[in-house]
Amino acid sequence: MTFHVNHIHILLQAVSAKITALPYSTKRGFRISFAAIALLSAAVVLTGCNDSNRYGASDQGHLSEENIDENATGHTITVHESRMDTGASDSRVHSKPDRWSVTTGSEPASQTVRDMFGRIVIIPKDVERVIALRAGALRMLTYLDGVELVAGIEEPERRADRPYLFAYPELRELLPVGPQMGGDPELLVAAAPDLIFLTFTSRGQADELQERTDIPVIALEYGDFSENRETFFSSLRLMAEVIGKTGRADTLIADIRSSIAELKERTSGIPDEERPRVYIGGVSYRGARGITSTEPHYPPFRFIQANNVAGSIHQRLINPIQGTYIDREQLIVWDPDVLFVDLSSLGTAGPDIRPGTPLARSLSAVRNSEVYGVLSFNNYAANYEAILANAWYAGTVLYPDRFDDIILSDKANQIFQMFFGRTIYNDIQTRYGGYRRLNPEQL
Repeated sequence: MTFHVNHIHILLQAVSAKITALPYSTKRGFRISFAAIALLSAAVVLTGCNDSNRYGASDQGHLSEENIDENATGHTITVHESRMDTGASDSRVHSKPDRWSVTTGSEPASQTVRDMFGRIVIIPKDVERVIALRAGALRMLTYLDGVELVAGIEEPERRADRPYLFAYPELRELLPVGPQMGGDPELLVAAAPDLIFLTFTSRGQADELQERTDIPVIALEYGDFSENRETFFSSLRLMAEVIGKTGRADTLIADIRSSIAELKERTSGIPDEERPRVYIGGVSYRGARGITSTEPHYPPFRFIQANNVAGSIHQRLINPIQGTYIDREQLIVWDPDVLFVDLSSLGTAGPDIRPGTPLARSLSAVRNSEVYGVLSFNNYAANYEAILANAWYAGTVLYPDRFDDIILSDKANQIFQMFFGRTIYNDIQTRYGGYRRLNPEQL
């Protein structure tokens, strides 16, 4: 067996973390102790040293196809340059922004697209009908005011409660292109789109769908609002270039940057000791979760420079696909000053901190009624508009003197207008209750 420097580095980090770290945990349908995670890290390194398909990214900078189990319901663990990553198809990571291009095709009525995976795709010059498949793709089209181009949607989209469907309920009336995420090839062909946008995929999956349907497939990467914001912006620009909405993309990106910059300016210069310690619980991943589901890189906290107690969780324990989970005991150890709860999980996270429970008796935030509801972070990928609105709400809670000019309902509608061209906060408030302090009887 041959050891490489990066393998030894990972093993040492895992052992060190086992000794020094607090008892964080992740889970994939069940809870895994921190010690088990450290041992798992070592096992991955030791057993994979001679398996060339389990190490290294592809030459395009994405997860290689060998690392993607398309039929798995969970995820695999791979190592890339002394970094442990989830090997499931995840279009939020490993992207180099603005690798794409759109140029004049060899035929007058065609265009040549180099997508986010570096694939070369020939599409019509004038795009009139499109389909957006997998998590976040349809959301991006609504951001770009491209609803009139949509030729069909996945069946689950028709039944979902997502901000873009509140903004454009007419999407629910479109013909379904498949009963599940990714669509059905025969229904896709019947919808006769000029092209398909596809997120959370691999090069091989995009190629296969294109071959099975004979419809051009453009692979996008969804990015995130933490480490991969430019990836999201890049995919948005690519989609906009293809459908003729570049001006709209430029305006939206500029507005997002401006809003984030204002949040940073409003919360700058506050001494660390005056920043409340905060925690977000009930973060939804493929459905509602309990209070121990969190997001260490929660963008709203980053935008307002909040002291996120979960921010110290080691990167190796963060799973962007299945979610990040802590032990209840860890939450008690942290004892945050302010607790935020994802409203989409209020029915499962609320009972965890209901009066009379061990957490309710132990947590200062619950005893002091410093528990607040925020809009859903994830719902078929990240709700970027809700994330930005959540940051403004969190700002009003944590630094009221810095946000005393903000009327939250107006700010939320301003942000929804920015993303969708429509004000939908009243609809969301009717469905989820809206931003509010969560009293004991509401938990």
